[in-house]
Amino acid sequence: MMSRVSTTITLTASSGGGDGYRRDLPLEPELTSPITVDAGALTGCHPMFLVRLRLFVDWHLAEGHEVVVAPPADPAVAQHLADMRFAVGLPEAVAAGLPDARADASVLGIHRLVGDADAEAVAALAVDVLHRQVGPIAGWGDALHMAVSELCDNALHHGKNRLGAYIAADRVTEPRREFRLVVADLGIGIPEHIRARHPEWQDDTAAISRVLMRGVTGTDDPRRGNGFAETIDYAVEQQLVQARSGVELDIRAAGGRVGVMLAGGVTTIDETRTTTPRRGTWISYTVVTA
Repeated sequence: MMSRVSTTITLTASSGGGDGYRRDLPLEPELTSPITVDAGALTGCHPMFLVRLRLFVDWHLAEGHEVVVAPPADPAVAQHLADMRFAVGLPEAVAAGLPDARADASVLGIHRLVGDADAEAVAALAVDVLHRQVGPIAGWGDALHMAVSELCDNALHHGKNRLGAYIAADRVTEPRREFRLVVADLGIGIPEHIRARHPEWQDDTAAISRVLMRGVTGTDDPRRGNGFAETIDYAVEQQLVQARSGVELDIRAAGGRVGVMLAGGVTTIDETRTTTPRRGTWISYTVVTA
């Protein structure tokens, strides 16, 4: 009798660290089901990695694949996944073994957004998490609410797809105080969305960079095209650019990547980074203070 072929993805201790992109999580229909993600060795996780992992699971389930996530062996890491709502909405067999989430976890667990009302609701939740942070970072709620609303709005409108958009956030204090928020979708991606109206912008990184300009949009709606610009402007107005604090925005889509840093009253745009081509749009928004 022939044994059943399966796919196993083994995560290492560092797979979820860094900026959340250290481990490839292939969205390929050719992967042989059942798919097992062995997270036993996993340690600390950036929220971007957890969103990527949850999207990996949801995407393959939608493809009709069986998926199982073997939880981290470290109880603290397993608790973090539970607090981040990793298993919420999944069939019980997918991520069995995770503990219950704590009510006072002070994170914005993974939420799936399908409409504008969802975006407004998670913006309020994100501000609540930020307010629990210590130091001057806790006073930046208005700017964060604006940023989250705009980022979610962009994801829902340019990233329309069967899974919607995803958001999550957490807080860290070492080596610096950070509020780390991520928004992701598996839509056509910013470059293709923008090229619907600007076909001459063929370079992916350049196309992403241009969405930071006021009035640039991939739709015919004159009310749109100010989201990223307003997010940055509002951060400046709210003085989120003090000498020892700032905002970092990282945008990846298709074969492009653009980073924006606001610090010390200066906005720096980095278009020189390269990244592995990926479907959808992946955004990290980090509020930092020393």
